[in-house]
Parts: sequence; structure tokens; C-alpha cells
Amino acid sequence: MSYNPTEYDRMTNSKGQEIIFVEHPTRGDEYPVIAVCHELKLACATDFFDLDDMMADHKEYEPSFENGKLLIGEFEQ
Repeated sequence: MSYNPTEYDRMTNSKGQEIIFVEHPTRGDEYPVIAVCHELKLACATDFFDLDDMMADHKEYEPSFENGKLLIGEFEQ
């Protein structure tokens, strides 16, 4: 976060975690979106290059952090 990455968007997931989506600070949009949860002091690259699926109403690809790891839907990243 010290590189001040560009924020794409933010959401609160169904677990109440605020997830902030940011661009990689040096590789930009050539790198997958990074999901950040300041409350848990965690950040992890997703496999996604845009936010459409992760923020969709169906929540199939909703990001969350559990046991220090990023989950997209039910799958660990």
C-alpha cells in the first residue's frame, strides 16, 4: 500500500468484510486485480482482470478472506 495503488472500487461482502479492489502499483492493468481488506491487514492478487464477476449480484465469485487466505466464491486463490 506504500506505493499508493489506484483504487478501482470497493464492496462489503456477505461476511461484512470491506474489500477494496486496487490496481497493481507498478504493473498496472497487466496484472490481476488485487483485493485488500484493511481490517484484517490482508491483500492478495485475484485471478480476475476486471470486477464484473466479483461484484455481481449472484455472488458466485464474491471475494472474502478466511484464515488469512483469499477465497473467491468457495475457492482459494
